[in-house]
Amino acid sequence: MRRLTPAGVAGVACVLAEPAERAALAACLRTASDRPLSLVPGGAPRRARLLLGGRAVDDVLVVDRGEVGVELHLHGSPAVLDLLAEAFGFVAATATTPAQRLRQQAIGVEQLDLALEQEGFDFDRHLAELRRLPPAARTAAVAATIARSRAALALATPRRLVLVGAQNVGKSSLFNRLLFRERVLTGDVPGLTRDPIAEVTTLAGHPYEVVDTAGVGEFRDELEARAFAAGQRQRDGGLVLLVIDGQRGPSAADRALIAASAEPLLILLNKSDLPPSPRPQGQPDALPDGLPAPLQVSATAEPAAQLRARIGAALRGMRGLPEPGPVGGPAALDEAQWRALLALAEGAVAPRL
Repeated sequence: MRRLTPAGVAGVACVLAEPAERAALAACLRTASDRPLSLVPGGAPRRARLLLGGRAVDDVLVVDRGEVGVELHLHGSPAVLDLLAEAFGFVAATATTPAQRLRQQAIGVEQLDLALEQEGFDFDRHLAELRRLPPAARTAAVAATIARSRAALALATPRRLVLVGAQNVGKSSLFNRLLFRERVLTGDVPGLTRDPIAEVTTLAGHPYEVVDTAGVGEFRDELEARAFAAGQRQRDGGLVLLVIDGQRGPSAADRALIAASAEPLLILLNKSDLPPSPRPQGQPDALPDGLPAPLQVSATAEPAAQLRARIGAALRGMRGLPEPGPVGGPAALDEAQWRALLALAEGAVAPRL
């Protein structure tokens, strides 16, 4: 039996019973009136009860694909899938190309659409065709493939996105909203976040490894200071999301973070739904000149879907990316394919997206 959907908690899981398992699976399926379910190749999907170990464990949808096998659409509970694996065993599908790996590991519709498009192309054959072109035509064709590949790689590979800022500006609340779940503790006590915590999600279709880090502030002990240093190391090679308390405006610590940042930077003014608070004497009201306009958000009051969409769109604009999805032709999907493509182009450099 093979999984057709990725492992993990989900509303629905799909599995495929091989033809040799047809009889054993049929013995586990019952109609609503507790009669054996007859499998009919090519017939309409049918509801059934799934019996394992002599007891009903789930209501399922059965799709008989004939020679391909029998699909079961069942609830994605790990407990149900564990019972099914105990009874039949799961065989992992083997991915032999980057497009197949992306299809198996896709965490968003946009990634899946790209994977399905690229499965229709033979990238190695495309490179061979490029090599046979006359020099002028090859230069133009390689440039077009590089442009498609930059967009594809940005969609196939999560980019690290590090949340930084002072203590108690709402980084952890924002982190939870971006993930649609309460992943880290939040509260008014400074220093709740210590070690960097990373999770992968999609924002406006593109994948990101979002990292919550300890805030800048007065460190109560050596452990907090080391946690902050660990968060700083996470910034290398990533994107930086600087979260500023929108009630109080940019602090001296915020300005120091901006000055020290060598990575692409997106600034969020959090708590924008709340009235301004008195600023400390001598604190400037505005950010340093030359920075893009900050994005005003509310990590607690704004609907999570809207918050994710707005931040994702701002990041896409900052990175100069097109709309996520199919790219319109063969494209590199991993480092090996990208390097093979660069070998055909003089002066091309690795993408920094």
